[in-house]
Amino acid sequence: MGKITIREPEVRISEVPFHPEYGNWGPKESVVYNTRISGDPDGRAAVKIWQDKRGEMGEEELKKEEKEFLEFLAERGHISAFYQANVGITYEVPRHTTLFLCAFDHPKYLQQSQRYTKARDFISYTDSKKVKEMFSKQSDLYNRMLESDDVPKEDARYILPLGTAATHIHQNTNLAGLMNIHRVLESEKNVVPKITEDTFYDAIQKLETIEPELFNREIMDALIKADKGYPVANMFCSKNRWVNEVLEDLEKETIVSRFSYKVNSELERRADEFDDEALSFMSLSNNPEKVDGYITTMSISAWHQFMRNDTVKESVESVYDAAERGEMIIPPKVENSDFKEEYVNLFKEALELYQKIKKKQGKENAMEVLPHGLGLGVAFVLDGFNLNKGFLPDRTQEAAQWEIRDIARHIENEL
Repeated sequence: MGKITIREPEVRISEVPFHPEYGNWGPKESVVYNTRISGDPDGRAAVKIWQDKRGEMGEEELKKEEKEFLEFLAERGHISAFYQANVGITYEVPRHTTLFLCAFDHPKYLQQSQRYTKARDFISYTDSKKVKEMFSKQSDLYNRMLESDDVPKEDARYILPLGTAATHIHQNTNLAGLMNIHRVLESEKNVVPKITEDTFYDAIQKLETIEPELFNREIMDALIKADKGYPVANMFCSKNRWVNEVLEDLEKETIVSRFSYKVNSELERRADEFDDEALSFMSLSNNPEKVDGYITTMSISAWHQFMRNDTVKESVESVYDAAERGEMIIPPKVENSDFKEEYVNLFKEALELYQKIKKKQGKENAMEVLPHGLGLGVAFVLDGFNLNKGFLPDRTQEAAQWEIRDIARHIENEL
């Protein structure tokens, strides 16, 4: 086995908006004064309101007024104000962290793709010899599959663990988007690994040093208390019982099936409490009596791409339940190669190691050894746009990832 590199995560603030003509105008001013145009009796532009305020008030007095105005907006749930100033954050994190971050619709992401670039190292807090050995075995098989020229990168990656490094991921977001990530991380049903939480709050801390009155937990907490946010299909929840139940409708050897689920009082109650799993499932339908949609399983690799169709509403199985089911997705190019037996054996070995680590260190620490080829249950619905212009035409073409293409073509043939 070859030597591997395990690094710690990194985060950098890569973009902060400032006015091209006025150096003191930053994200805070964008939020405060663009919000004030709606009630300005003189119809002034945001910059003009700001300039006039600076002429009337001292610097400290103005800062105090701006801070109090931001708190006023947050406490009353005026979330649209906090979409006004976008920032750029660049992360170097494990792949499982990108799976959490990219599930949120409002921040937008660009990242290095494992379909086209070679995976090289790992990002982890681990000091476990067994984990390092597993990473090394998975990396070794991955590299040998690539060297053979029989297995392309997008298929070889299925054996890689979730602790594999995502070398570059760029997040374009604002306080409203960051608040919703904070909301989920603070939820009691959150089982997101500590490395993800630490990296996210490191980003918040760095933003706070740039614009302390705007980027802080107090503002985000106030928005949460005002019942602001939106549901997310979070694979790091403790359990998504509704996806688990409709997975029973998926027949063996079937790529995708339709399901119909009668809405009950428990689902309604949990949705009313802003339970993300209940809300993401309820969002699949406008019918108050039942949820109709599609149910499928796909590899975690495929899910990473599927979730990026942010106009497709979806709800996802917990990765921890998926690990208990232990469904193995074998790419066709691996299936038809000399590596199949080794792939299957190493996949099973990784699942066994997950169970051992889970007992000692908890499932959120054990999950980083899980392969990207692990099958994950996904419930989703396609509206008219995605049947005609979005998901279906995009994902039935040859350039689409093969699992998603199979799902899309199955639905197309059904229709």
